[in-house]
Amino acid sequence: MITTAPELIYMLKVNIGIALFYAFYKLFCCRDTFFQWRRIALLSFLALSFLYPLMDMQAWVKEQPAINELADYYALMMLTETNTSTATVVTAPVAIPTPDLLDIIKFVYWIEILLLSARFMIQLSSIFRLVLKSKSINVDQISIRSLSEPANPFSFWQWIFIYLPGLKEDEKQEILTHEQTHVRQWHSIDVIISEIVNIICWMNPFAWLLKTEIRLNLEYLADHKVMESGTNKKAYQYHLLGLANQNRQTGLYNNFNLSHLKNRIKMMNKKRTRTTGHIKYALFAPLTAALLLVSNIETVARTAERLIYSTEESTPRPEREEVASFVNTTVQGLVTFTITVTNSEGKPQPNITLQIKPGNEVKTFKTNAEGKATIEVDMTTPKYVSLDVSSPKSSKHQSLLLSANKPNVTAIFDTDDDIAAYIKAGKQIRIKLQISNNDNQQLAGVELISSSTNAKATTNAHGEAQLTVGVGETIAINHKGYQEGKFTVKELCPIKDMENPELVRLLLVGEDPVYQIADNMPEFPGGMIACLQYLARNIKYPVTGQKEGAQGKVIVQMVIEKDGSVDHVSIVRSITPELDAEAARVVKSMPKWKPATVKDKAVRCRYTVPVTFKLQ
Repeated sequence: MITTAPELIYMLKVNIGIALFYAFYKLFCCRDTFFQWRRIALLSFLALSFLYPLMDMQAWVKEQPAINELADYYALMMLTETNTSTATVVTAPVAIPTPDLLDIIKFVYWIEILLLSARFMIQLSSIFRLVLKSKSINVDQISIRSLSEPANPFSFWQWIFIYLPGLKEDEKQEILTHEQTHVRQWHSIDVIISEIVNIICWMNPFAWLLKTEIRLNLEYLADHKVMESGTNKKAYQYHLLGLANQNRQTGLYNNFNLSHLKNRIKMMNKKRTRTTGHIKYALFAPLTAALLLVSNIETVARTAERLIYSTEESTPRPEREEVASFVNTTVQGLVTFTITVTNSEGKPQPNITLQIKPGNEVKTFKTNAEGKATIEVDMTTPKYVSLDVSSPKSSKHQSLLLSANKPNVTAIFDTDDDIAAYIKAGKQIRIKLQISNNDNQQLAGVELISSSTNAKATTNAHGEAQLTVGVGETIAINHKGYQEGKFTVKELCPIKDMENPELVRLLLVGEDPVYQIADNMPEFPGGMIACLQYLARNIKYPVTGQKEGAQGKVIVQMVIEKDGSVDHVSIVRSITPELDAEAARVVKSMPKWKPATVKDKAVRCRYTVPVTFKLQ
């Protein structure tokens, strides 16, 4: 089983939070003039993205039945796998370990962080060098660092850097007002925080976009302050355009002529947003709550997964048959099959048509006087090939599956003449019944009783059972929670092979409704973790499945009765009959559950459990 490191899950949640918060900002906030509100929101988005995965609401989630049920379902369907491994025989030389994809991604991630961190430190050091090289002077009682070489004005922390020669008095005042706003409102904190987040989440394009929005909003704040000081709007905008044509500086500091100049000018000319527009900022609270809830549901689910996995690792597996001898024994190439066709009394059936379809190719054969036919089939790719059996003397045909491991096949096929002779002689034959309910769910454990012989049969996980019957015979059908049913055999169908006779589908009507969702869903003794542990301890990998390399996820559906018993076990998603049967067996063996309730009354409730078979 492959587990995901907690730090990777945490970083995934952080980046999802950044992406969603950025989308919220662009949708609701980026066009208003509430620049201070925007600043608070943008910094809050960054903080919440890193904090919400750490906020623990697991206790509250577990107390909410519906939410806890969702976490359990997530753990079952998305995370946990009941791994039942077979012994592995290694015959090849031991290879030198190579890094997997996850290791490569981690390596690239940390290399990029080191490079971006180095760039960040270089930018900081360049500012400190300017502080040492420049002179500190007072201009209109404002302390600035006077640059000795031409450069655009900028600020960082509490320092304002200006190249004074050539500046007009009004331009100097505009620059001082603009940069003082950055200094007094500590805008460098926003810049540093966004830069650090950008380094950590460099692979997330939304982190870069959010950083740009933070820097741009800081310029809006400074421009707004200049406008409030009484500066002529047009003159200020022309001043910005003039600075934009000079050599632009980029880095950690707040530039007087940062990029997005067009947006800054549009925002200066924009009409003030109505005060009632503040209300939309409250909308990000539900988004935060949703992220927090989903994060804790996922955490509860992964806690269940880790517990069940640790239990699997520490629980001794029951002994099972060694299957190492089956490694690398897949039959490949041409396989010769000998097909023998007889009727139910063992009489050879000559002139029976056999049609085989390996892939897109169709081949037709006829049985000889002894009811035999020899067929060569290329089994390099398929494990099974379909074989159709038909006859001019029969109105029906049947299908068989040829397996490379079984080259000798005997098929039981009765023509219409054979059927008529059986009826005349009062002969009994075997039929297969499949029992379903009104919801088209196959019912396991249904009891079938023959009226003539009192022979009994019980349906399997697919709702199927076989009985020996005759024409006119009545079969009684009994199942807990359903009305008693009866089926009369009115006509006989052609018999297929002895293991797969003609299928007759019947419907049972239930007594009580089966709920899909209840006020309180069924609960396994000890909770869902205990349920997963029970599956892990009791699943045994069928030997046939090991031979054929069959693996995958079997989805088992059941009904938890009012008394908590497990009933009506059926297979929703199948792999092979053997694996299906094993999954159904373990589910049937479960102890009684705590039943579901609706308005404090116990009810029948349908429940689904996945069981994953995986060879290692």
